[in-house]
Amino acid sequence: MSTSRGPALFRRILILLFLTPIAALAREPAVWQVGPDRPLKLPSEAAQLAQHGDTVTIDAGLYLNDYAVWHQDNLSIRGTGGFAHLHSNTLIPNGKGIWVINGQNTLIENLEFSGAKVRSTNGAGIRHQGGDLTLRNTFFHDNEFSILSGVNRAARIDVRNSRFWFQRRATRFSHGIYIGEAGRLTLIGNHFTGTDQGHQLKSRALENYILYNRIEESPGGNSSRLIDLPNCGFSVVLGNDLHQGAGTNNRNAIGYGMEGCANRTPLQTQLYVLNNTFLNDALTATVVSNRANGWALVANNILRGNGNWLYGKGEASNNLREARTPLEARRWDLEPGSAAIDSAASTPEMPAAMPFPLVPEHQFSPPAGTVPRPRQGRLDIGAREWTAPSVQ
Repeated sequence: MSTSRGPALFRRILILLFLTPIAALAREPAVWQVGPDRPLKLPSEAAQLAQHGDTVTIDAGLYLNDYAVWHQDNLSIRGTGGFAHLHSNTLIPNGKGIWVINGQNTLIENLEFSGAKVRSTNGAGIRHQGGDLTLRNTFFHDNEFSILSGVNRAARIDVRNSRFWFQRRATRFSHGIYIGEAGRLTLIGNHFTGTDQGHQLKSRALENYILYNRIEESPGGNSSRLIDLPNCGFSVVLGNDLHQGAGTNNRNAIGYGMEGCANRTPLQTQLYVLNNTFLNDALTATVVSNRANGWALVANNILRGNGNWLYGKGEASNNLREARTPLEARRWDLEPGSAAIDSAASTPEMPAAMPFPLVPEHQFSPPAGTVPRPRQGRLDIGAREWTAPSVQ
């Protein structure tokens, strides 16, 4: 045994001797505290000790090149006092991600992941291989992938109030977030930007609810589609701020069924694109390209710039085209007197299984999150409601 490993090994033995029995004998779920001034210094130590149903709290600060595999079910992991930042500046030895999630029903809050790289260039901040996963107030940036998930049709992935910035691979395109064949993906109040060459959002889930996000190109960026749903899935894209940059590699802002939709039910080949605001800096665009045999409804949206509303099967109705706003004067809100005000058409009744209404109730609030959508009169077209200034 080398002398350099002695203190760390001794500390680990003490943790196992004194902390593990307490957690094992407790009838209530245990709380494991991680931080520079705690008995557990690293999240990876908590990953080896925590049991099903436990909570792990991680003090704010930088945790460099610390990697963990979480097998526990019903686990909550929270940063406290600010973001707990998991940063990697070397190849990740597990070949997958900074964290690998194998458990069922995992909650992650107030965590930051950056620098994820592996030899195969599929390194992720979080590699998801388990069941239900919930993320709140997380920040992924400068990884090869932010979240990369596999095939689990029972899994529900729910991400809210989080940021996905500048995912990049050295020799191949990346995706801002890449969800495999999950049962359901829900994205609410998130901010995507700066994905290199690939799609800002790609999902193969059987259901996709993409509500009140801001998905936009970074200055001089070169991402592909804003949203790619290659295998269909029952999908709702509602109330989002969407920006396609001049340097895009793809003229389709939203792609549906581009890789085929075999083994999908009729319900799982329906797409609703409602009350979004699109800013298009490219010379042209197709807002929705539907390559599936199912139905797409594109309604109550605003397009600022050039482009067509829909390619493929479906209906485009009650959408509004406005002049592209110069970059230096760009804003997402409606201008006074806009034809969008009080002009939204009624939307169809939602399918019985849908967990959200088809009428927007919130709108994106930077840097991430949502606020209730105000209403004066009828619903407006687009992602944001115009409100008259109050009289003093």
